[in-house]
Amino acid sequence: MYKNLLYKLLTFFSPNFDKYLANKFSNSKNLKIVDIGFFKGSFSKSLITKVLKINKEVSIDLYSFDPNFDINLDTFKKFAESNQINWIHSNLALGSNSVKESFTILNAFPSSGSSIDNILQDSFWYKTRKIFLDPLGNKESKTTTFEIDVETVDKLFAFNEGVDVIKIDVEGYGYEVLQGSFEYLKDNSPVLQVEVLSKKINFSNKEKEILDYLNSINYKLINRKQHYTTHLFSDIRCVDYLFEKSSK
Repeated sequence: MYKNLLYKLLTFFSPNFDKYLANKFSNSKNLKIVDIGFFKGSFSKSLITKVLKINKEVSIDLYSFDPNFDINLDTFKKFAESNQINWIHSNLALGSNSVKESFTILNAFPSSGSSIDNILQDSFWYKTRKIFLDPLGNKESKTTTFEIDVETVDKLFAFNEGVDVIKIDVEGYGYEVLQGSFEYLKDNSPVLQVEVLSKKINFSNKEKEILDYLNSINYKLINRKQHYTTHLFSDIRCVDYLFEKSSK
């Protein structure tokens, strides 16, 4: 129970751009959302709720992805059904190529750090967080690793034009997801919400890598918000970015 409360608290303090996005698509007849790193769907639920408050007539298509197949999605399923959301969920991971990879779940905090490119399991952030927030956890099973299938946005959405929003929150694997989205982003113009998560020592390079990549396909940075709950007293820094396609 306390872990669910903790997750809700951290979600509350996490940055989001819901109001901006909801207003941007307030007059849409159909809204298509791709949520990569879905977990329990807090991003999509919050955005959809705000959109429906403004425009009750909009139809919504949601495509969500999360390799963690052990997540209880019953609550979101009820939300989707009650709001007549066309929701398709997949346990595929998204990346730069069609491959198989190892996916690691941090059992104490599966919403934070569970990823292909898992930089948190040996971090000071994780060690201190576990001591204070999960002191009775089983030290022998702090992680679970299994093989998953990885696909690309380019392959899965090649013939699905008109995606409005793509959210990428994959705990340090965002650049790879964007690499696998090159053709789609070059030919289409979804708004992007991208998380950059990295060890502090590498953060500037990771940030520049993504900014340069998106600038090369005419995406401009609209806003950025820092995850203060993650970076203040740790070796990890986490920032969310909002990008839109430039008309130039």
